[in-house]
Amino acid sequence: MRREVARNLLYALIALAAFITTGALIHWLLPPMTPKGVAAKLKYFCEHKDEFDTVIVGTSQLYYAVSPKIFDATTRENGMPTRTFNFGIDAMHPPENFYVLDQILETKPKHLKSVLLELGEVRSRWFSILGTQRAVYWHDWPRTQLTLKKALNPRGNANWFTQVTRLWVARQDLASNLALFGRRFANVGRIADFLPAAGQERFADAAVELGLDSDGYRLSGGAMSAERAASYQQWLAREISEARPKPLDPATDQGYRDAATRIRRAGAKPIFVVTPVIFQTPVQFGQSPPPAPIIAFNDAGKFPEYYDAKARVDESHLTREAAEKFTVVLARDFVRAAAQP
Repeated sequence: MRREVARNLLYALIALAAFITTGALIHWLLPPMTPKGVAAKLKYFCEHKDEFDTVIVGTSQLYYAVSPKIFDATTRENGMPTRTFNFGIDAMHPPENFYVLDQILETKPKHLKSVLLELGEVRSRWFSILGTQRAVYWHDWPRTQLTLKKALNPRGNANWFTQVTRLWVARQDLASNLALFGRRFANVGRIADFLPAAGQERFADAAVELGLDSDGYRLSGGAMSAERAASYQQWLAREISEARPKPLDPATDQGYRDAATRIRRAGAKPIFVVTPVIFQTPVQFGQSPPPAPIIAFNDAGKFPEYYDAKARVDESHLTREAAEKFTVVLARDFVRAAAQP
């Protein structure tokens, strides 16, 4: 009886080892397929990587807000010529942005000098509307570890006992992120990625995603409706009244410190950007100095022109006219930040 149990256990361990080895081998030979919404920009950048020296990485709040044409014209006027690519992606929040950043750096662009990385909190939940493939592809262990860390200690002040109790409170977030990691590692559904239809779908909207000038910038829309403006102004007033300085949570802090290190290893300078988001809490790292210069615009008192309802498409995005003005100011601030030792 004992021999049979031992033999069955040995067979199980062998099967597990074979599964892990096979999964690792497949990942080494065939990295996870980059999904639609990211694939077109990554492919274009790989093909033109040595044409750019500045890359902007972030969410749609930079995607629709920073025109490389205007940015480069402004930096040139201010004595620091650049050639910029906008790698903003809809809803690309941390830690997905860290994964995409690594894909960009792995192309080894010869002339890369600066990376402007949007600064935002690590999220342990994702938007289901983006689809499963978009959630799976970036769930390697380093990124999954950040989501688990955020789920267990979202505010950064939890002691060990509190984190233990959050195993139950955050069980859905923990389970979903571990499941996505497992799905990525087990290569579930990978066969479908190699079908011709899958490839066509990933690049179906490439021209739109790359923008009119193939520089990654996508034009924004017009101002929000009067009804939406009233709701937005109430929300903004509440955010202003409740704004208090607080340090970033440990997962976010770690993610951006690691990202800054990787950017520097690639021979470029990291610069963090906080867009004119509705949330007014000043961004602070737990320890000073921060790992990179921070250019912050989330201050309605200092930048009222970006918080006027007429300058916003919605709570998150600037109109095209406001975006062009924002690009000029960002470029000027970038020149000053890039000149710092």
